[in-house]
Amino acid sequence: MLKEINKLVLGTVGLGGIWREVDTEESIMTVFSALKQGITAIDTAPAYGDAEQLVGKALGQWSGKRPLISTKVGRLKGYKVDEAHYDYSADGMKRSVENSLKTLNIPVVDILFLHDPAAIPQSAMEGVLKQMEFFKHNGYTKKIGLGGNAPEWFEPYLKTNLFDVIMEYNRLNACSIDALDTTIPVCRENDKEYYAASPLNMGLLGCNFSEFTNSPPNWLELKSIEQARRVNSIAYEHNLSLQVLAHRFLLTIPAQFKIVIGAADRMQLTGTLDAMKLGELPSEIYNEILLTLNEK
Repeated sequence: MLKEINKLVLGTVGLGGIWREVDTEESIMTVFSALKQGITAIDTAPAYGDAEQLVGKALGQWSGKRPLISTKVGRLKGYKVDEAHYDYSADGMKRSVENSLKTLNIPVVDILFLHDPAAIPQSAMEGVLKQMEFFKHNGYTKKIGLGGNAPEWFEPYLKTNLFDVIMEYNRLNACSIDALDTTIPVCRENDKEYYAASPLNMGLLGCNFSEFTNSPPNWLELKSIEQARRVNSIAYEHNLSLQVLAHRFLLTIPAQFKIVIGAADRMQLTGTLDAMKLGELPSEIYNEILLTLNEK
């Protein structure tokens, strides 16, 4: 079994059909495969297409120990990464969480993330946070998390006792290590867990490298594309695939955090776990990547 398996969380964006149409049975089998190989946590959300339904079906057929389950509230069901609909009203959030519990077929979630904090009007935040506390105090969830990259004005809330876990995307991978100087120290100082989502920067450091570098989607920053090209050159120089290099880079970072992997099928899951099994990068390669990240 992979030594760092407890560091991994199975993300379900790809399994739910956000990136492309998926085969339901294949998605369920991917969840089974992850659990059989020792992954003990699954992260999902209403906004991840059919992900909650697939996870619910998989859990219903799974006879082993139940994994830790996290889901989210605030962003509504959708099938495209760049099309978002939200409901942060107290009633809307309550309906969403109750529907998630029913769909997942579980009595309580282990972590309930407040999804996409940057989309919440600042004037509405106190009411939203009050509703999150309601969920924790009334048995809907064991822990409360923040799921998404927060705006600067949100920073004081990160240091409160409300959030037990903070999940960010594209802020800790081979394209960006911003979290090491910002959110991870906050988590360390305030006894919170940190989840690094999008280890491959939404596929830019993996199967979407050619597509995204040749025809960048509107949500992808130019600096990420430039960094991905630099990292790809390092991978080529050392005879490693880009995704293997990117996954091993995360294992080499000297900080405490979970990695939310984003396999869309069993083949991608196998590729990710095989990369992780190779362990940390040699310090020479790791430092080479750090140098590119520090370039201005």
